[in-house]
Amino acid sequence: DGNVEHLLTDTGALGPMVFILAMWCTQPLGVPGFVYMVPAGIVWPLPLALAVSWIGNLGASYIAFSFARWFGRDWVRYRIPPRMHRYDDQLEQGGLRPVILIRLIFGQLPPADWLLGVTKVSQRNFIIGTAIGIIPGVVLFVVAGGGLFDLLRDMPTSVRRVAIALVIALVVVRRVRKRRARSSADDTLDGVQL
Repeated sequence: DGNVEHLLTDTGALGPMVFILAMWCTQPLGVPGFVYMVPAGIVWPLPLALAVSWIGNLGASYIAFSFARWFGRDWVRYRIPPRMHRYDDQLEQGGLRPVILIRLIFGQLPPADWLLGVTKVSQRNFIIGTAIGIIPGVVLFVVAGGGLFDLLRDMPTSVRRVAIALVIALVVVRRVRKRRARSSADDTLDGVQL
């Protein structure tokens, strides 16, 4: 909508602040972060979109974490699968690594915040681990939202061709590995007598 874009881009610092506030108010309740990050990549220049999305996600994650830890422990525990609770001690003793790993796997999904909120992970490790672990997801969704088009348009042709070739090579390698794994699994099943 043109009015929303106007609010975000033509009102100076107010636009990014409204954007961050909207993330902080809705994302902890279950709205996925990509709902905000993709439009950010379209509306703002890439560096601003990345900064605003990172701040918004980090703050929203902290709010959801705090809610789970201090106010909704029983409500959240009920919604987290029991098998996940056994990792509590590992999270407490593992320092930053498990928090970063959870972020790399689950990104900015609110259930990850809730899960971490009901564990013994320290507030410090949560904040630092989240700040580091959400970077790839923020970059991916913001770039996918619009920054990629600007980035490709501004690249020299030779760099663009190399980047496209690398993406194609990665896709091909991934497919070949999947086929080999599937073929290996089929061969294993063929050798098993039922």
